[in-house]
Amino acid sequence: MLNNRSIDRPAGSNSHTAAFPTALMLASCLLATVAAESVTSSFSGEAFDLDTGELLYVEQHSLIETDGVPEQTTVRYVTPAGDQLALKEMTYWEPARPAYRLTVVDPQRTEVVSPDDNGVAVTSVKSGTVAWPTNATGVIDGGFHYFILEHFDTLLAGNTVEFEFLAPTRTTWTPLRVRPVEQVDGRLMLELNLQSRLLSWVISDIELTYSIDDHRLLQYSGLTNLPKPGGGNYKARIEYSYPQTVSSEVSK
Repeated sequence: MLNNRSIDRPAGSNSHTAAFPTALMLASCLLATVAAESVTSSFSGEAFDLDTGELLYVEQHSLIETDGVPEQTTVRYVTPAGDQLALKEMTYWEPARPAYRLTVVDPQRTEVVSPDDNGVAVTSVKSGTVAWPTNATGVIDGGFHYFILEHFDTLLAGNTVEFEFLAPTRTTWTPLRVRPVEQVDGRLMLELNLQSRLLSWVISDIELTYSIDDHRLLQYSGLTNLPKPGGGNYKARIEYSYPQTVSSEVSK
């Protein structure tokens, strides 16, 4: 460690000026070691058949956040008996644009999506690289939730938000919009549909319910992104529940 008194200074030099670089270095070191809090939380979603109300499967989510920013998510999709249907592993390149690997048991399939600055590499039913949309925000898979959070105040104010959602099985972007429907008992109800009215018959509207207080997704109702045996994807009403945060650690 340097001792300022051992440094020869020109006559008339100011000791405070000479000490300044050392103080600046110390301050920089202190800033560099500011602790970042990493928190792991778990929550689940029960998916019920839209017509019969039968429990189809359960989503088991494990989310790692650092200083409130999502880093990784693992989702296990299991039958009511506990057998695994699929596993999804997400790494957040950006909150609304995660990279992910989805491994499905039946139909046996693996889907990999990898975004970077130049576009999105997709390995799925079809494979290729998709350029980022030029006129709208591109959103990927579970990043949709974080896109909603980013525009939560806009939706609360009654305004519609438009974006492009990645359709990996077709290696293309789908223009969607989400609009607020109503606010009831501290809950914000949203409706998600295609921007084009001419094509709106292709996909039924998806309904979302968020807690206004803590911005948590409480319910999702409509077409899901989980393939089912025999073709197509499940259509379900998914009800989410959130226990307490399970663990945290501080890293430097």
